[in-house]
Amino acid sequence: MRILPALVVSAGIVWFAHSSAQRWVKLPMPATSKGNAWDAAGENHFSPEENLERLDVEYLRKARQSVDVAMFAFTDHAIATVLREISDRGVIVRVYRDRSQYEAEELKAVRFHQPSSTRLLQGAQNVHIRVKQGSERNLMHLKTACVDHRMLRDGSANWSPSGEKSQDNNSRFTSSPEEIKKFDRVFVTMWSRSSNLVIQ
Repeated sequence: MRILPALVVSAGIVWFAHSSAQRWVKLPMPATSKGNAWDAAGENHFSPEENLERLDVEYLRKARQSVDVAMFAFTDHAIATVLREISDRGVIVRVYRDRSQYEAEELKAVRFHQPSSTRLLQGAQNVHIRVKQGSERNLMHLKTACVDHRMLRDGSANWSPSGEKSQDNNSRFTSSPEEIKKFDRVFVTMWSRSSNLVIQ
């Protein structure tokens, strides 16, 4: 019977075992980024071990020119407040939403007599919001934001307090030009759909 190789990580060392002889070979650990959460290789962060809301707020405050957002669920008022703040200093913010989530969030806000994240952005001169129309099966399911066409955030975490802080989720940050170029192209295609509902 063939015994598959096994990996064990201990005290910063990778040990590799091969075959029934269990010969252990010491290998160097892969390099990791230090002090730069958004280098070209990317860095992953995980909730609930980490507060992804804090990381997203820090990330968005770096914006100087533009922020393009494609976000499935967006109920986090702290992030909406930051988007309004950066738009007030001239940053162009474009937010693209899924119709089913957008409508559900607006109804819930009315039911509980609270502002939605969209309402918190209402009237901000440099904030533009569009919603994808179409079948509920054909979702806009991205959880992505790009700052200044230089830093990209994606992952599984929606912009909701639970998604950012208590659910099992990740946010990944990268400055890879190739990945950013791909997202920019996809975002322009989504944003330009003639069927979009223009909120503001």
